[in-house]
Amino acid sequence: MKNVKMLAMLMLAIALIFTAACSKSNGPNNETDTSPPQQEGSPPQQAEAPNQEEPALNMNGETIRILQWASAPDPNTQEGELMLARQKEVEEKYNVKIEWVTVGWGENVTMVANAALSGEPVAEIVNYVIYQAIPAINQGLLLPVDDYFDFDDPKWPAGIKNYGSYEGKMYGFKSMVHSGSGIYYNKTLFEREGLKDPHDLIAEDNWTWESFLDIAQKATKDTDGDGVTDQWGFTNVGGNLARILIYSNNGKLIDNRDGKYVFAYDDPNTVEALHFMSDLFNVHKVAAPNKHGSDDYADTQTLFSGGKAAMVTGELWEGATRTQMTDEQGFVPFPKGPKATEFSNTIENFEMWYMPANVKRPKEVAAIWQELQLWDRVGKAKREGAELQNLASEKDIQVMLEISDYVLPLFLPLGGALGDIAWSVSGTGEAPESALERNKQLAQDSIDANLNANK
Repeated sequence: MKNVKMLAMLMLAIALIFTAACSKSNGPNNETDTSPPQQEGSPPQQAEAPNQEEPALNMNGETIRILQWASAPDPNTQEGELMLARQKEVEEKYNVKIEWVTVGWGENVTMVANAALSGEPVAEIVNYVIYQAIPAINQGLLLPVDDYFDFDDPKWPAGIKNYGSYEGKMYGFKSMVHSGSGIYYNKTLFEREGLKDPHDLIAEDNWTWESFLDIAQKATKDTDGDGVTDQWGFTNVGGNLARILIYSNNGKLIDNRDGKYVFAYDDPNTVEALHFMSDLFNVHKVAAPNKHGSDDYADTQTLFSGGKAAMVTGELWEGATRTQMTDEQGFVPFPKGPKATEFSNTIENFEMWYMPANVKRPKEVAAIWQELQLWDRVGKAKREGAELQNLASEKDIQVMLEISDYVLPLFLPLGGALGDIAWSVSGTGEAPESALERNKQLAQDSIDANLNANK
């Protein structure tokens, strides 16, 4: 009898062990697993059943507003149609509403600032140009987003951790960069004058200020014999040219010294660049003179489009505006100065997306924004943009595709000093050292107000 009781107890114990083991099974027919959800950083658990899916983020019908000064996706374009189709998918997946809010230029800045006082965000995502964003960051109006995006993911544009950051934190984000500046050159004029193609000079590692000047000198002519130059080697707005030359020589206009931003009027590479600029206008006389007025930009475009200038600097979108130009135009980076080892690509009106500091659910907003992006179309969209620029060859298109990988957005709050320096050096022949010294306090006061005030 005693043995029978012991046998019964042993069988009961075996049954309990078997039952417990079954209750922990993750087999396809088991629906009784009540283990807690996996936490970030905790040890791995067994894989869930194939027919089980992690619940999608549910926004409970909330609206994510995207505030911008440009236009919303256009359903009449291929890109717009695809974006709106993706938007519909995201809205259904996350039970969310995406609203595009379009305002006039500059209104986004005022609206975000006013909303900060009320405590309620005017939108969850806003677009700013870099010179709008940095003052907003300094005022505490924009949110660091390091914790919400993985910027090490290769899907992001090259260089995003450089131009999306400020003071060691990431603020700006975008899925595609097709911005920057270089030189448009009149290929028809080059061939007519027997000038060496800049693409060949790049291949020889000889696209430098020296070869640029040589081309400009050979292109500058009096074509009708009346004693007046009517074909120029180069045309450009002085302020833009000064900035481009300085950074193409590894110079700078603003420097951070001992934790304070200062006007780099004494930077030797900057001074050298302005001397070269002065020589282009006043010694070699290969650059069409500016009038120092509001028509300067229009004049440069008329000269170049009309075949009266061999080269002009321009941003990646400007080629498409030359609808009346009959000559072929090429595109290359701006040449390297003697102190540079790489081509420079500076731009001041660089746009990115940002989050206002008072956004309620930034992690969820970041996840949804990423799902809205057409990551798989970035390369094709960049090519389509380049192909719209009326370029002469595939080489030009390739340069335009590559140049945005090393774009250098600049915020230059100099209080008008750069424009005065550029005109004084190019238009009046004032020595660069004198123009820099005369403007240094004006520039520093503006830098202090915009960059040093909250330090």
